[in-house]
Amino acid sequence: MRTVYASNDLISLVEYRPCDDRALYDCWLDPETRKGYNGFTPAATFEEFQRRNEPLQLFSAMIRCNGTGALVGALGITKAEADLSIRIFTAYRRRGYGTSAFALAAKYATEILQIKELHAGAYPDNTGSKKILKRCGFVPFAVCPPEKHYLTGEEIFQMDYVYVATHGNASAQERL
Repeated sequence: MRTVYASNDLISLVEYRPCDDRALYDCWLDPETRKGYNGFTPAATFEEFQRRNEPLQLFSAMIRCNGTGALVGALGITKAEADLSIRIFTAYRRRGYGTSAFALAAKYATEILQIKELHAGAYPDNTGSKKILKRCGFVPFAVCPPEKHYLTGEEIFQMDYVYVATHGNASAQERL
């Protein structure tokens, strides 16, 4: 059994285990995943991926479908800026898992981890991520410095979105 951090009718955020690395690595190899991270690849080989440095993560979880028990993706929150990122495995995209996982993670981060501001990024052409962020209560916060697109070399800008804990303090809209 895996530890369950949070759940709703559709999914559960569950404990990451090293046996999940193959599915995570395969997801990183997917061009659509790389596009969402501007081509960032943490390792060239699976073995390097397994040895990656995890201390940058404040929280990591796998996303499990409650109906089938299948792992459908993963998410993490970095320590430095409390940045939430998500990866939905190719076979499970466009089924609502991403929105559900983002909403659960935002609630878990603010209520359990006591994070006051949770960030997430999306590139201009990533309409799916932008829709998820809006549905989950994230609001545009800042434009990040330009970077080079990993395929074209053109300058692109990632938009930083923020979710502000609303229990006992001002809402995200009021603070920005």
